[in-house]
Amino acid sequence: MKNKYIVLALAILLLLVSTTWLKGEGKFSGWMIGDYYYTLKHHDTAVKDNNGFWFRRIYFTYDNTLTDKIAMRFRLEANSPGDFKTSSTLIPYVKDAYLSTKIGKHSLMLGLIGTNMYDNVENFWGYRPMEKTPIDLFRFGNSREMGLGLKGTLDKKGKLSYAVVLGNGDGTKSETDCGKAVHGRLNFQPVPALFLELYADYTNLGNDSSVNIFQAFAGIKGGWGRGGFNFGVSNAKQADNRSDTKFVSVFGVFKLSKKVDFISRFDRLLDPNPNGSRIAYIPMADNVRANVFLAGLGWSLSENVKIIPNVKFIFYDAPASGEKPAADLYTYLTLYFKF
Repeated sequence: MKNKYIVLALAILLLLVSTTWLKGEGKFSGWMIGDYYYTLKHHDTAVKDNNGFWFRRIYFTYDNTLTDKIAMRFRLEANSPGDFKTSSTLIPYVKDAYLSTKIGKHSLMLGLIGTNMYDNVENFWGYRPMEKTPIDLFRFGNSREMGLGLKGTLDKKGKLSYAVVLGNGDGTKSETDCGKAVHGRLNFQPVPALFLELYADYTNLGNDSSVNIFQAFAGIKGGWGRGGFNFGVSNAKQADNRSDTKFVSVFGVFKLSKKVDFISRFDRLLDPNPNGSRIAYIPMADNVRANVFLAGLGWSLSENVKIIPNVKFIFYDAPASGEKPAADLYTYLTLYFKF
């Protein structure tokens, strides 16, 4: 608890620093995702009929170029609890804290950095305010690592790029074992309308346990909008026990006008997800295969403000034994703004 108050004090201190001190020395930025939600149906009776306002994510970021070759980033994140059980205040924690330097066409990063698991896919999807990408939503792995990262391009025209991260394997938390994690990503964009990605990682959890993740993504875009296909698999090993969790996903974002998009996405879990009940804001049954349908309208009030009315519908396959869980239905009015 003491560490949380220290982080909060640092955030307040940054806000109180005189803007004249920061002139030409750095940049503050951030974004926020807030919703009014209503759970119309849910397989968990304790979640059904819940409604209210919350912040699903708040970012507050400070970037600074320290020298001609070295830059830094410090980012705080805060979220409302999404388990429908916990009542607490918004407490920020450190999400990014790293130094970076350019080496030709490559960037070297050291500190608490992104794992390159889904950032490019998330940018192509374009509607993180509505929902995370599938590999993030289904809690396959960590979005951050304490470690070392290298990324850049492999050809003169910048069509082929890569990113590699070596870290502790504990996300934003402290190291608790001798295991490590390695993450690798390869992207190919032969023409502006086509984007391809392959991602893989391996994490040694210690005690003869490990997890490796693979993801493939293909996206196309044009004047009509954009669409994508996503596949992912997580292989977990603990002693002699092995388990796989796989998904496929397709989405389309269609331009209805200059300021309005129609958004649709379907995610299909091909195996029961043991982390299903721990998914924030839309907890799912974890003993059956799930089907997730998202639909909404993205209305851009300006470049920095969007309103997104949307629905999220989850229905389940019949389990190997026992009763089939009831479907889940959420309605959202989402507000997104950045600065």
